[in-house]
Amino acid sequence: MKKKWIATAAIALLIVIVAVVIIRHATHRPAQAIVDGTIECDEISISSKVPGRIQKLLVDEGMPVKPGDSLAILESREIDAKVEQSTAAYQSTLSRVSQAGIALKLQQLTYTDQLKEVQSQYNAHQEDIRQAEEGLNQAKANFKTQSDTYRRFKGLFADGVIPEQTEQDYEYRYLAAKAQLGAAESKLQQAKESVKAAGSALQLAKDASLQVNLRQQEQSAVAQQAQAAHGQMNEAVALQAETQIVSPVYGYVSEKISNGGEMVAPGFPMLTIVRANDFKVKVYVDESKFGRLQLGHEIKVIIPALANQEISGRLIRISQSADFATKRATNEQGSYDVRGIQLVIKLNDDSRFRNGMTARVMLPEGEN
Repeated sequence: MKKKWIATAAIALLIVIVAVVIIRHATHRPAQAIVDGTIECDEISISSKVPGRIQKLLVDEGMPVKPGDSLAILESREIDAKVEQSTAAYQSTLSRVSQAGIALKLQQLTYTDQLKEVQSQYNAHQEDIRQAEEGLNQAKANFKTQSDTYRRFKGLFADGVIPEQTEQDYEYRYLAAKAQLGAAESKLQQAKESVKAAGSALQLAKDASLQVNLRQQEQSAVAQQAQAAHGQMNEAVALQAETQIVSPVYGYVSEKISNGGEMVAPGFPMLTIVRANDFKVKVYVDESKFGRLQLGHEIKVIIPALANQEISGRLIRISQSADFATKRATNEQGSYDVRGIQLVIKLNDDSRFRNGMTARVMLPEGEN
């Protein structure tokens, strides 16, 4: 009986222990602390790169915008005039480039045709010299033959061996050969003079290539002027485009600083846009209580403006150094300053968020 009673007591004790463990596990929840902060998001000041009068404001405070949406239109007659002037200057230089190209092409064609013609004439006169030299050599050979024959037969006539008629025939041949030799020499001289003149003409034709180079330089200079004019036109057009003020981001207009009809200077803000995404909450927490927090942890945030809706966020930054004392030092022995650490929680995107909303950050403090 005693053993049976001990066994029953042991079973009862085990049941009690299991029940306590189950109850404790069911009611075990980490303790939380709530730190109030505000929702923050980047604000962008919208301004112009150029001066002008606001011709029209196309948005009002609270309006949503997206990248590329027109926000305002500036009136700037000076820029419009500059665009017209630079465009006309560019068109003028394009016309000059075309004219320079035509002049260069004509100069090249003229140079090529003249050089080809003069080269042909020079070659022809060179051939005349060759033929004249051959004729001169033949005339010299014939003259020598006729001269030797004439001297021989003249001596025979003097000795009375041959009649006078025969001697006169050889004299005539001699004189004819002499005349032919003179004509051949004269023809060769004329051919040389013609070659000399053709050579001078050929050199002049070759020198005409300098005119081609000059035309090329003129065309290059005008092309550079056209390029510069094109750059000035692009600059003016780009400035003109700056009179159309557009939104660079998704967001909503939080403040309208300028109104239609006002003059604005470059860089002067006309509107303020708050981004519609990348909302964050920054809070300062007691360094002695939240040392267990780590980057990337999910953090719950309560938004009172949204009927105390609980929003998920993620811890993205813990300041590297403590700042902003949350408790002051006392004169008590062993006391010390307790400072705050900044936490930044990135919220999941929600179109209902607005910059400056109250946010209650729920931070785990420990376990019960």
